[in-house]
This record gives sequence, structure tokens and C-alpha cells, in this order.
Amino acid sequence: MKPLKLTLCGWGPYKERQEIDFTAFNERGLFLITGPTGAGKTTVFDAMTYALYGNMSGEMREKNSVRSDFASPDTPTFVELSMTHNGKEYTVYRNPEYLRPRKRKTSGRISESKEKAGSAKGIPEGYTKEKEKAVFTGPEGEAAEGTSEVNRKVQELLRLDYRQFKQLSMIAQGEFARLLTASPAEKTKIFREIFDTDLYEKTAASLKGRSNSLYKEIMEYRHKMDEDLDMLIRAGVLDESGKTPYYEGILSVLEERSGETKEKWRLAQKAYAEKEKEVENLAGKLAEAQQVQSLFDKLEKELERRKTLESKEKEIREKEALLGRQEKAARLKITELKLISAQKKTRELDEEIKAIREEILTLRKQKEEERGFYEDREEILAGFEEKKRQAEVQERLKKCRKKHESRDRELKALQKDYLTAEAEEEKAKYSYEKIDRAYRHGMAGILADALEDGEPCPVCGSCHHPAPAAGGGDIPSKEQVEEYKEIFEEKQKRRIALHGKTAACAVQVQELTEQVAEAAGEEEHLRESLKGRKETVTAYLAACDEKEFTRQIKGYEQRLAVLEEKEKGLAGRQEERKLARREEDQCRAEFEEKLSAGGFTSPQEYREILKDEKEMGKLRKRIQEYHQESRACSEMILHLQEETKKSQPGDALLLSGRLAQAQKEKKLFFDRQGELGNRMWHLENGLSSLKEKQEKLEKSTTRYSILKDLDDAANGNNKKRLVFEQYVLASYFEDILLAANLRLREMSSGRYELRRVEQIGDGRSKDNLEIEVMDYYTGKYRSVRTLSGGESFKASLSLALGMSDVVQAASGGLKVEALFIDEGFGSLDAESLEQACLSLQKLVERDRLIGIISHVPELAEKIGNQIQIQKTNAGSSACIMLS
Repeated sequence: MKPLKLTLCGWGPYKERQEIDFTAFNERGLFLITGPTGAGKTTVFDAMTYALYGNMSGEMREKNSVRSDFASPDTPTFVELSMTHNGKEYTVYRNPEYLRPRKRKTSGRISESKEKAGSAKGIPEGYTKEKEKAVFTGPEGEAAEGTSEVNRKVQELLRLDYRQFKQLSMIAQGEFARLLTASPAEKTKIFREIFDTDLYEKTAASLKGRSNSLYKEIMEYRHKMDEDLDMLIRAGVLDESGKTPYYEGILSVLEERSGETKEKWRLAQKAYAEKEKEVENLAGKLAEAQQVQSLFDKLEKELERRKTLESKEKEIREKEALLGRQEKAARLKITELKLISAQKKTRELDEEIKAIREEILTLRKQKEEERGFYEDREEILAGFEEKKRQAEVQERLKKCRKKHESRDRELKALQKDYLTAEAEEEKAKYSYEKIDRAYRHGMAGILADALEDGEPCPVCGSCHHPAPAAGGGDIPSKEQVEEYKEIFEEKQKRRIALHGKTAACAVQVQELTEQVAEAAGEEEHLRESLKGRKETVTAYLAACDEKEFTRQIKGYEQRLAVLEEKEKGLAGRQEERKLARREEDQCRAEFEEKLSAGGFTSPQEYREILKDEKEMGKLRKRIQEYHQESRACSEMILHLQEETKKSQPGDALLLSGRLAQAQKEKKLFFDRQGELGNRMWHLENGLSSLKEKQEKLEKSTTRYSILKDLDDAANGNNKKRLVFEQYVLASYFEDILLAANLRLREMSSGRYELRRVEQIGDGRSKDNLEIEVMDYYTGKYRSVRTLSGGESFKASLSLALGMSDVVQAASGGLKVEALFIDEGFGSLDAESLEQACLSLQKLVERDRLIGIISHVPELAEKIGNQIQIQKTNAGSSACIMLS
């Protein structure tokens, strides 16, 4: 990237638009930016860096603080950089976020709300915040906007990010002097950022982690193998003395014991099988003997049971006779229920007839008591209608009186206001006429003062003026007369309006008076009409309202209907009772006939025999069970006699003893077999587990030995105590020192040469980036901290230029077309300054544009191409001077 033109506006000390044209330096690419301290020399580089990446060149400057304090409120703040790259021209425009005056006024309420919102965010009244903006324009005019998008475009074009651009193109003030004397740890940090060697540190950390992980895995396998051995010891398979770290020997012992245990288990299994056959043979014989004995025992029990059943035969026959009588009584129960039902129906009809008669008597009594009011119902209803009309008239009378009182009060108030208005009108009329006369007399006096004998009067035209009007004192103005006239007319209008209102209100009061009298007469007529009615009617009207009376009339009529219905129903119920009585007599005769036929002497005997179906079922079940049990017992005796006909009871007791002894011996063989099987299982499982873990342990140990060597090599556990990242950085560092020495030898007339210290003084440290300098005047190496100020600057500049070359080569061969160096030349003597300029001039010969910021006068003499920054109390400006 090579700059063509840089435009600054409202930026730092540059209050107005300032353009810097770099094309003037293309033929001779070394130029100087000079000017007083604080004039804005470094600001040029800041603006260029901000245009490309939106960041400043130095660490102490912030992009949101670049707004010029000298700029007028209407001057914008922005930078614009035109540049070439690979023969094509590009433009980048950016402005930071800053405060500016509002461009136009908004409506009051909206403006007030915005002012309050701005004040809450710390924005002064009348200002607004200009947002950050970025625009990238390509060679064909294509544009990209937005900070992120422009940053992406610039990085794609230059193939450098902000950090790499600073390392390659910007030697910022003091940064490489700090690198020269920095500690090895600080250098490591700086170079790690420059050369992006985090990968090597991560690789070393990964090796360390994998090595530790494998070590833990090995120890875990050993721990698990020890657990397997402990399990074998607890199982009694292995002695405590057999547990040693020599796992191969343990495996050999376990394999030998496993073979012995298998042979013993096979012999125990064979003995167990033989004893099992003997037990099965004895068990079969015992089962046969026990089965025969069981048949004889069952036969004896069945014979005893038959005797018991025969002793119960008489009792069962008595129960069968009782069950027969109970079944007859149960059949008679249906006839009895019919009789009970007929008796119940007769009783219910008797009770219902009695209740109907009592109800009829009550209704007849009520009918007689209420006959009078029912006969007067028409007159009572008419009375209720008159009472309703009387209430309506009274309500109308009340409203009329209330409205009459209100209008009467309003009339009196209007009459009072009218009298007041009339008096005010007379007063205003008097005042108006008085001031009007004074005005006319005054005007006559004025005209009389202007009269002259022989001259015609402007009013009457006479030339003789025997008695002119005398002039008065103060004469009112025409405006005063008009004002009094307006007051009078206003009072007159008010009096006329009040007169109309008062007359209308008086008419309404008269109409309301007539309405009150009419309503009062009608109310009195209705009251007299109500007094003239029968006393019973009057009493009833006072006792209840029309709604209640209507309800009583309906109730009376309903009771009359009910009375009629009850009287008709009574005759029907009496007829039903005759039929029910006849049915009851028939059921009684049928019951007595069946009672005698069933062998019952009386109803009491029948009821004693009668049982419910549940008890009869129980008795029937017992009888059936007895007969079933008797049949089953007889059949079983016949069967057992047939089965035991050819058998004799055996000696089951002797066989049982022999079987118990054989089973005991079998259990001993089984336990021995299980013990040996368990021992064999523990041996085989333990041996298999140990073999598997031993195989994994050997593989992990092999991998660990390789990874551990790599870990030791990468993390500094070696003779040189050099870690992997330090080895890579040392390689870069050697290249940087080699490139730096090419310039330092020239700038120091061959006296000094830089080299990396190979021996580490502190055995605990693994950093190896310390620098020492070879002084060929003394032939000895010494620390760079012993160099003077000028010598340190030469070494720092050489180191910075060397780093630029190495970083450029490490970045894929990128060509750095512009290099900017900020300050530091003030510490050089004339010879050193001349040598530094020659070194820089050689860089220019490689088609580079090199800019130096300095206020050293000697540089201004040696470098003719200059950008001079002129500083005033109203801001700074820049101009280009060519040699």
C-alpha cells in the first residue's frame, strides 16, 4: 500500500479541511514530517491508520477523542485516504462518533423530549451525536459501507490486519526502544503477538496434557490391577505375600493355580454326580413305599368317616321333614302377602277418605268466611282504581308546586336584576349625555375661538358673530364619548334582555299557579269519593293493596275449584273402598283354606315354621352335602380297597434314614464343587482382567515413553531448558538480529553487533530471548542496557527495520511500499544521524516511501522533502516543501 493523498477535516489540531499530497515524494521517497511539539505530526499517521482500520497508531490515543477543539460547530470531522495497491487506486473514508450542533429546529414538544433524552445520555443541550461512518471505494467505483464491511475489505486487499500493519509499516514512538531492553518474558509476549506462535505454545501444552493423561491412565491401570489382586486375596485365591509389583510373575503363578483348581473341580464334579444318582435311587424307593403306606392310611380314614356319617343319618332325615314343611309354608307366604296387600289398601282408602272429609270441611268454612269480600270485589277494585288516580294526582300536584316555587324564586331574582339593570342604565345614560354635551360645547368653543369678524362661520355661514360660544376647560375626546356611549348601549341591551326574561318567567308562574289549583281540586274530589264508599270496602282498601287483593281473589276462586273437585273425589274413593273390602274378604278366605290344607293348625304355627329363603337354602345345602359326602366316601373306600388288594405296608422309615445320609453326603460334595468352582471363577476372571489390563498397561507405557520424551523436549525439560515456542521464537529472533546487524554495523561504523544470549543465567527460567551487544572496540560482549541514548536508538531502529523485513517475509512475501518512523532521532550525533539517513535512503532505493516524524533541525537540513506542520493558537496547518 502506498498513500497518494490524505484529507483531514476537524481532526486534532487541524480545524479545517487539510489535504496532504504524497505523490510529490514518489521520485525521492524519503520525506520528513517536521514541526513544533504538539503541532500534529503524529496526528498524520493516526489519521492514516484510522482511515485504514478504524484505530489509531499509538496505544495512548483513542478514536472518539480526535474531534478538533479549534473547529467551528458546523465543520465535520473525517479522514479520507487515497492509495494505490498492486497498481490500482482505492479510497477509504471514515468519520468517528462525535458531537455536533443540531442542523434544524424541531417542534417544541419533540425538541424538549429529545433534549431530555440527550441530557440523560450526557449530550449538551442543542447538540446531537454524529454516528461513526466508513466507506470503501474500489478502482471501478464499487463501494462498501459500514465499519465491519470496510475493515473486511481493507484486510482482504492488504492481506494484513491492524496489528500486522503496525508491525510492518509503523515504527511507533518508543515501541522498539522498549523491545531492545525488554525482559525475555516481555519479548516472548511481543513476538508471540507478532509471529502468532500461540500454536507452538498450545502444542507444548497439548503434549504436556496428553503426557499427564497417559501417566494418569498408567497409574489407573496399576491401581485397577492392585484392586484385582486384593480381590483375589480376599477370595483366598492368593496370599498377601504373593502381591508384588512384578505383575508378570503374579500372572504365571495364577495360571499354574488355575490349572490345579480346574482338575480338583473336575474330580469333585464326578463324585457329586455319582452321589446324586444314589440319592435319586433311594428317593424313588422311598416314594413308592410312602405311596403304598399313604393308600392304607387313607383307607383307614375313609372307614372311620363312613361310621361318622352313618351316625348322622337320623338327624338328616328329621331335617328333610322340616325342610318339606318350610317349603309348604313358603308357598303359603304368597297368599298371605296378597291378604296383607288387600288389608293395606283398605286402610289407606279409609285414611284418604277421612282426610278428604276434613279438607272439605275446612274449605267450606273458608268459603263462608270470605264470601262477603268476594261479593264486594267489583266495588273494591273500583276503589283501588280511584286510589291509583288519587296517587297520580298527588304526585302531579307535588311536582307542579315544586316547579311553581322554583319559577317564583327565579321570577323574584329576575325582577331584582331588572331593577338593578334599569338603575345602571339610567346612570350610564346620564354619564353619556353629560360627557356628550361637554364634548359638543367644547367643540363650539374651539370653533368660536377661530372666528373672525367678516369671515363666514363654518357652521351657520354668518359673517357676524355677536355672541360666540365661550371655551371651557378640559374637553373630553371623541374616543371617551364613544366609550361612554358603548357602556350606555351595553347597559341598555342588558336591561332589555332582562325585561324579556322577566316577562316570560311571569307567564310561566301564572300557568303553574293555574295547574296547581286544578290538581288540588281534582285531588279533593277523589278523596271525597273514597270517603263515600261502604265501611267494609274502605277498611279493605286501607288494609291491603290491589296486587294483594287480586292474589286473594285468585286464591278464593282456586279454593272453590278445589272444594268442588274434592267433593267429586270423595264419592269415587268411597266406591273404591267397597271394592277393596270385598277383595280383602276373598283373600282372607283363600289364606285360611290353604293354611288348613298345609297341615297348620293356626297362623302362629305357620309363622313359626316359615323361614326365609336364605335359611332354607342353608338347610338344603347341608342335606345335599351330607348325601354327596356319603356317596363320595363309599366310592373312595371301594377304590382304595381295589388299590391295596395286592400290596403290603413297606419299611419307609429305614429308607428315609438312608436317603437323609445320602443327601448329606451329596451336599458336602456340592459345597466342595461350589467352593472349587468359585475359586476357579475368581482365578479365571482375575487372570483375564489382569492380562487385559497388563496388555493395556504395556501399550500405554510405550505411548507414554514417546509422549514423555516429546513433552520434555517441548516444555524445556532438556539440557538447554528451551521450550518449543522459545525454539521457534529464537529462530525468528536470530533472523531479526541478522537483518538488524546489517544496518547496525553501518550506522555504528562496524563497532556494534547484536546477538542472542544462549546461556540462561536463571536455572528456573525457560526464556531464551535476551540480547547482548558485541563491542568490537573492546572485543567483548556486554548488555544492551549499557548503550548510550544515541547508541540505543541506532540499535532500536536497526531492530525495528530488521523486524519489518522478517515479518514481511513471514507474511507470505508481502511488499511493504510505505514505512513510517515516529521520533527518536534527537539523541543522535551528527555522524550517527548521517549513518541512519544513509540506511534509510537505501530502503528508499527499494521503491519504498519512508516518512520520518521529527523536530530535529539536523534532519530538516539533510532531508529536503518535507511536510511542515505550522502551529498557531487557532490550530495547525500543513504544507509540502520539496528540495
